[in-house]
Amino acid sequence: MRLIRKSKLRKSAGNSVRKSALITASTALAISGVLTGTGSAQAAGNGPGGASNIRGTDPGNTDLLVERLCNQEPSLTGVYGAYNVDTGEFKTQDEYLRDVFGLWKPAGPWELFRGWCGYAEASTWSTKGETVRTSPWIGNHGSTDDKETFVSGYSTKTFAKKSVGGTISLSLAKSIFSGGVGGSAGYEWGWEKTSSFERRSEKSVPPCTQVAVTWTPYQRVVRVNPIFQVEDYQWNKGDGDVTTHTWRGRDASWKTIYSYGYYIDGTSDKLLPNGQPDGREDKVEEKLDPNTCAK
Repeated sequence: MRLIRKSKLRKSAGNSVRKSALITASTALAISGVLTGTGSAQAAGNGPGGASNIRGTDPGNTDLLVERLCNQEPSLTGVYGAYNVDTGEFKTQDEYLRDVFGLWKPAGPWELFRGWCGYAEASTWSTKGETVRTSPWIGNHGSTDDKETFVSGYSTKTFAKKSVGGTISLSLAKSIFSGGVGGSAGYEWGWEKTSSFERRSEKSVPPCTQVAVTWTPYQRVVRVNPIFQVEDYQWNKGDGDVTTHTWRGRDASWKTIYSYGYYIDGTSDKLLPNGQPDGREDKVEEKLDPNTCAK
């Protein structure tokens, strides 16, 4: 699991002024366990990276909670969040200090936490990409078959998308999917390993028909779940602040949490062992207007 720690210095609790500072990155926890398929949520501690699923266990839209929590720029001590355990509402630290309480202290149903976000590989599978035309159309307006040389070309593609929230930035996608993540896909995983081809082939063009060459790329998808490792978790039920080091004070299997419905998929065209794009080439035909063809 890769923990991305982008840091931002903070002043004392209660101050609304924040100063951007240092950016660091650290690999802190090993990925353990693999989530396969798209079935029901995992038991506590059995999710990606050994995380426990808060979706369906805690109130509110927990997918959006984790997305907003991990979309923040962390301080040198992590990312911060506030959670209303009655309504399920989430607030960032700045929002909590502005809207709820001027000090970073738990109040009423609001519980506070601090920790680190990371990305754990959950599953991987193969699929077919969108078929694209890779050559110009060549038409035969005659009355007999014709032979033509077709020149077709293609370059591999990679992209990423989130299940909730806005679009994922290119820099974040690179930090997640370059390197170790996707390694289980072997040579097939072609993230940012641009490969291309240009081919010449002779094909028959029937009369009153136009022909082109298409390419259907074979692709690999690697899914990661954003996860959150708890450093401190606080609440106050009227008898003083309580601080624990697991989500909502649960057992050790809740040291790291995720929300099952929030994931990021990285997709890349597959590569063959020789480094060439993997896929299928086809010849496609379309009839021409008979009025434009020889009788």
